[in-house]
Amino acid sequence: MAVRSSDEEATLSLFPLVKDCLRQAELKLEDLATIAFCEGPGSMLGIRSATMGIRTWKSAGFLRNCRILSFSSLEIGRLIIRQSTQEPFCVVSDARRSSWNLLDSQSPLGSPSRLIENDALEGHSTPIFSFQEFPSWTKCSAPIERIGYRPESVLENDAFVEIIRPNPNADIAVARPQEFAKWVPQARTGDRIAP
Repeated sequence: MAVRSSDEEATLSLFPLVKDCLRQAELKLEDLATIAFCEGPGSMLGIRSATMGIRTWKSAGFLRNCRILSFSSLEIGRLIIRQSTQEPFCVVSDARRSSWNLLDSQSPLGSPSRLIENDALEGHSTPIFSFQEFPSWTKCSAPIERIGYRPESVLENDAFVEIIRPNPNADIAVARPQEFAKWVPQARTGDRIAP
């Protein structure tokens, strides 16, 4: 199996990496039988770039006979951590707004992550893992151990097959509903100053 990675943002590196992989394998998009992508949680811009590419290729007719599958980044993380311990643990990623996406090691394979607030995570009883490559905005005093996120170490693992699922529309994982604030136009401050 060939693996390509980049330290650049996914929006910049994703499509050149795909092009490079196809070129080296002497394949075209039309030749692909299956695509598996990370549905999140993670970099929304990177995940949306991947799904936009898949949807565009499908609409353009390049992926007529291609199955689209997806997997969770935290499921991959759980498989990585499980390589070094059989003890219970949880794996988290920052969900902002003082909350975290959490997947417990004892949840069945394919289980969705859940949102957990800072105070609940700080009181969590099992070891907590996250990844050096995952951004972190939320301040938390929980003892989170950060390790390297290297998915290639588990992609050929039999358990990987158990965490991928059909996702023909290339939908992303949504832990919380999208919230949009209504913008109300107001006059500039300078316009409200009395003469």
